[in-house]
Amino acid sequence: MRTLMIMSLLALTSSPVAAASWQIGDNDGYGIGICDNCSHPFNGSTANFDGRSAAEMAATDGAQYTDTYSTTHPGYSPHGSETVATFHFTGLGSGWALGHLEIDMADFQATAFGPVITTFNGIVQDFSYNDGFPNTLIHYYTLTGAVLDSINATGELTIVVDRNASVDFYGFDYLKLSDVAAPVPEPETYVMLLMGLGLLGFSLRNKKLA
Repeated sequence: MRTLMIMSLLALTSSPVAAASWQIGDNDGYGIGICDNCSHPFNGSTANFDGRSAAEMAATDGAQYTDTYSTTHPGYSPHGSETVATFHFTGLGSGWALGHLEIDMADFQATAFGPVITTFNGIVQDFSYNDGFPNTLIHYYTLTGAVLDSINATGELTIVVDRNASVDFYGFDYLKLSDVAAPVPEPETYVMLLMGLGLLGFSLRNKKLA
């Protein structure tokens, strides 16, 4: 009984706030239904694939860079001469204690064609993948403390993928960000905790007297 009461009290003080998520791109398999972590049919020598919806073409948060191949390659990209793709998550609030990001990417081959430079809120990330052609892969990230601090300070996360000197063809389907906020006990939780501890104390005292 005593153990059950202690476990219940701990549960009252440590229940996390439900996670929220934000997504850029529509997770539709690059507009043509390619399954996650599968091979794709994109042409690896001429590129210029464009599977965007009208909404993605008109987007300003970075969805305009999804469902294309190669995304920021001058002369091949559906975007023309751009060499940087920026994805901007807004309205994130503060109080982030954990953060997870997943990105569905195609054909990153850093060793063969040179790495891109990628930053999360200006903080450089390791993005030197060798996924190979013709593969799509979902990469998962646990956001570092520095990135979480920057989100808490601004309420935003900006991901910048700079082609740098890479001559690689690549693409994105979607980016999904989620958080698990730090536990925030409500005021009545403390009252219940004190009452529970009091009852536990009386129970222990009575057992000693018995």
